[in-house]
Amino acid sequence: MNIVKYPFAVFSAALFTVMLITPISSISNLLWLSSVDMPVGLGSSLEVLLFDFQRLGIALYGVIILGFTIAFTVSGLIAKYTRLGSKYLYPLAGAFAIGLTMFLMVELMFQSELLGGNRTLIGKILHWLAGFVGGYFYYLLVSVERNLTFIIRFLGILYSYFILGSVLDWIFNPSNAATGFGFVLSELSNDGQNALIRDFTSFFLATFLFSLLGAITLNPTWFFSVAIIFFGAAIFNLSAIYIHGTGYNTIYIVELLLGIWPLILGLSIYYNKGKR
Repeated sequence: MNIVKYPFAVFSAALFTVMLITPISSISNLLWLSSVDMPVGLGSSLEVLLFDFQRLGIALYGVIILGFTIAFTVSGLIAKYTRLGSKYLYPLAGAFAIGLTMFLMVELMFQSELLGGNRTLIGKILHWLAGFVGGYFYYLLVSVERNLTFIIRFLGILYSYFILGSVLDWIFNPSNAATGFGFVLSELSNDGQNALIRDFTSFFLATFLFSLLGAITLNPTWFFSVAIIFFGAAIFNLSAIYIHGTGYNTIYIVELLLGIWPLILGLSIYYNKGKR
């Protein structure tokens, strides 16, 4: 477990850094829209913040993982063979990794700024600061021995993070969300639209909250609840295809995978209660 904690610490630090960086870009874009007299209300602002956190965050997450992996590996080697303390090297490495990542994103993407917060000096400094904090968070994670619950919590939060995208789609953009399931929302009756939106929103919101509660409380019941919901969706998907003659689809594969993930987490907690 002593070796395994390092990659999971990188994943955790990168996710934490994404949580700090994405609001910077979102708020910068909202301020720019407001400066050109575009209507920016509370609802639209919240929608931008949440969607950027989830959609922009996923792409940014992969990039930061790569940057942090290189930066923290080099820092660890320097700390091992010199007298420099890792407590200071990791935060500096995190800031450097974010600064270099932002620079390369501009240089490699046709000289265009993909992140609104990186267009000003203040925004750049805030990004570097987010990397610095992410590096310190990594130091805190690797500075002590970790057990299995550390990995379970990370995987539970990551699972919730992915499910959050579906929750936001059904709350803020149900027409687009319905299209992904083969529905044209405008062609349904008012009652049909209402049923579809409320049921799917409740479905994904419940699984999001259950997985998050499982990660926080380490109670396997929450993870088992999520697994039951998605396994049920997969089973009734197949029964609809083969018993009721509905059109064939491959969504059941995703549903099975989304059920297996929390099932494994729940079983890991159940059989390792004495290792907390």
